[in-house]
Amino acid sequence: MKINSIGSASNSLLKKVRSLQQRSGREQHGLFLLEGPKLLVEAQSKGIIIQDVIVSSSYLNSGFSASENPNIEQITVVDDKLFRDLTTTSTPCGIVSTGKIHTPQFSDCLKGTATLIAVAESVQDPGNLGTMIRAALAFGASGLIATAGSVDAFNPKVVRSAMGALFKLPVIVGMKMDDVVKRLKEENIRIIALEPTAEKPFWQLDLNQGLAFVFGNEGNGLTGEVAELADEVVTIPMAGQTESLNVAVSSAVVLFECARQRSAMKR
Repeated sequence: MKINSIGSASNSLLKKVRSLQQRSGREQHGLFLLEGPKLLVEAQSKGIIIQDVIVSSSYLNSGFSASENPNIEQITVVDDKLFRDLTTTSTPCGIVSTGKIHTPQFSDCLKGTATLIAVAESVQDPGNLGTMIRAALAFGASGLIATAGSVDAFNPKVVRSAMGALFKLPVIVGMKMDDVVKRLKEENIRIIALEPTAEKPFWQLDLNQGLAFVFGNEGNGLTGEVAELADEVVTIPMAGQTESLNVAVSSAVVLFECARQRSAMKR
């Protein structure tokens, strides 16, 4: 394994890595930031192309070696102070890498009658979107669509929150909601909108068919357009005086019930 050393914050590689903390930088370079050894290994295992690996001097001195990841041919070492500026966490993990952004197609989310898509309409909190991606993978969804106005799926906090699920689940980003609806209807995928004020509990639906559940923005919920175009508008019944659930929690509840019903049908 080749080891390079950089001692200047103005180095072009370090500038590039720092720029990946912003959406504009990710779009410019076609790369995203992976923080920590676990995400690096997860990304490599799913075929993500790794371009750069940078470690802090203390991380290298703590015993990091090529045996930890034989697929790494070259690393760059920087002092701890320079390294802190490369990360977005309060406690730097000692190793960051850059991966090539992969762009699944809409068709990758389709699995016929087994299609189950989570649609995040203008979900803006990185932690929420990352958790939604993780839940979608855990409960057998065939894909997730984050519409235009949503946080970037390759935002570093989304990547961390998704815990590797971003590399395993088709995640479509930036589609306009009307285009999403059009494509879903063309594929005969029923569109189900989640709305706290609706009367019908979502579990009364036949969940053993091609479905797309639309979850609204954290503050404003669903747009009126989605409620009008959806095949059904349903709710998650709640006890007590709770008005609504966090969007990530809502998606996990709904997708778990889909997994439960579909599993029961196979027995």
